[in-house]
Amino acid sequence: MQKRKLSLLLSNLLIAGLVLTGCGQAQPTTTPQTPQTQNASTAAEDSSKAIKGSIETYFGNIGTTVKNSYKISEQELKDELDKNPDKYVVFDIRKAEDYAKGHIKGAINVPYGPEIAKNLDKMRAAAKDKTAVVACYTGQTAGQADSLLNAAGIKTVSLNSGMGTSTKGFENRGWLGKKFPTVTEATPMPDAPVVTSPNKAIDNAVIQYFSAIGSTVKDSYKIDLPAMKDALAKEPDKYYIVDVRKAEDFAKGHIKGAVNVPYGPEIAKQLDSIKTNGKDKTVVVYCYTGQTAGQVDSLLNAYGINTKSLNFGFGMDGFDLGWSADKSNEVVK
Repeated sequence: MQKRKLSLLLSNLLIAGLVLTGCGQAQPTTTPQTPQTQNASTAAEDSSKAIKGSIETYFGNIGTTVKNSYKISEQELKDELDKNPDKYVVFDIRKAEDYAKGHIKGAINVPYGPEIAKNLDKMRAAAKDKTAVVACYTGQTAGQADSLLNAAGIKTVSLNSGMGTSTKGFENRGWLGKKFPTVTEATPMPDAPVVTSPNKAIDNAVIQYFSAIGSTVKDSYKIDLPAMKDALAKEPDKYYIVDVRKAEDFAKGHIKGAVNVPYGPEIAKQLDSIKTNGKDKTVVVYCYTGQTAGQVDSLLNAYGINTKSLNFGFGMDGFDLGWSADKSNEVVK
């Protein structure tokens, strides 16, 4: 009797084991690879949409809620700092050695490149409830920083013509060219409470942009005039040129092959067109002196368009630099 019970118990255990084994085999092993891939794809798509929306808002506001093209003149900044210094924070993105020689009183040195990427959160915190002013040498790299900081939710303008340089054509331009006062005492980055980022995807794009400077990007996202001339002579099909000046100035003369997409809402409207036509090419953007082209340059790169801005732009009356200043450069109508 006991043997019979033991045999019955063993039989039941064997059947249970087979059932459990069968159930285990019936359920295929799942791996997280497919969901992760789908999530990564969705995240990339969401990031692209967020960046595109930010770019469209940035350029769409020009001429309506933004009257100054995200710039501030040297005189206006001086007047504002004299009257309302607490309403502004100045980020001087020049090299540390040039900042040390003289800078705007209260300006914080955050050298252009990886330092901006490292200090993005601190810059956002320092600029809370203020307008951030970015100053470089001539305005072009400040234009890049200006637009990206705005995209990251930091209210920013760039200093017209920057701090100025000893370069011919800048004798009377920029803060130094205007002979406005400077100091040599450094102002440290304030230890302000962290401010939540409005969009981490945009932050990541901004950080990636500045982190690349000096490593994978050696030219500060710019192309010099002689290099542009040489490139167009040898391999014009490798470039898609966008002239962001006013239509009437484009009609008076422009670089051969350039398309006119005036700075402002038109860039927002033509964003996908620029991306399509610039596929597998280098997009080169130029304006009058380089500053607003710098704004366009950085945001197009953030959207995944390989872009450079033309150093010193096309040129204009009263500005002896730029493409048109060299009569050997071809200009067409």
